[in-house]
Amino acid sequence: MPEYLQSIEQVEESQIFKTGCSPLLVHCNNLEYYVCKYSTSLGAANLLFRELLAASFLQVWNLNVPNFALVNLQKHHNPISIPNIKNDIPCFGSLHNREYREIDAFIGETTASQKSKFANKIDLLKIALFDLWVSNEDRNHNNYNIMLSLENDKYQFIPIDGNFIFHTGNQDKETFTLSVDETILSSPLLFSIFKLKELTDEQTIGTLKENYYFYTQSCKLALDDIIKTVPEQWLINKPFEYENLQKFLFAESWINECWTTFLEYLQLSINSKTNGNSI
Repeated sequence: MPEYLQSIEQVEESQIFKTGCSPLLVHCNNLEYYVCKYSTSLGAANLLFRELLAASFLQVWNLNVPNFALVNLQKHHNPISIPNIKNDIPCFGSLHNREYREIDAFIGETTASQKSKFANKIDLLKIALFDLWVSNEDRNHNNYNIMLSLENDKYQFIPIDGNFIFHTGNQDKETFTLSVDETILSSPLLFSIFKLKELTDEQTIGTLKENYYFYTQSCKLALDDIIKTVPEQWLINKPFEYENLQKFLFAESWINECWTTFLEYLQLSINSKTNGNSI
């Protein structure tokens, strides 16, 4: 269950990220800083709900999502330029780590030997597969939304930003697959991390498939507990969301379709690399 925290000092203008929905860097009462997304409307905080679902599912998939919490931003701590934050609606906060680096900067500036220092390279494929499963429209060759951490001289992938899952909030409708250009499988990142023979290794793909079906079923089992953690102030219709997620996200046909699509897109990228073309 996410920890409940509260802010302990005002958010300065320099603590507003100039990206997307302008998240805030909030100093909390556990003395850590959290990157917080917030609500400015009286309606249901659907964006925050998607962030919570994505982060919770990523944890089940054993991916290195930052620790997250529900943060009460006190009214007198609102940044001056965003006075309309609904302070009675808990923010969704991801633990901030100043040591994280954006992966696109890493790819552009580091040596081949550094690029080989990944603890779990297959996590990149897991992220691509996860995004297909939850229909995340916001991670692709133009916008990786992946950070890197360095621990014990090994790099780890840190996926961030989940508010564009379910085709940006259409979890109540029957889903459909992303295009290849809407995934990181079409990005140069893939072959910056993997050798061609690694992507065609039957054991690697077989293990990934086995884990994929295990992770999706584990998420299904965890869904009830995850839904229970949704704050009442978000005005989410929990029974409705639970039923729709069971109906669409966890349908056997959808899970199978995502795996088939993943293999198809991976093969497209391999063929493109082999032929020296772009997808």
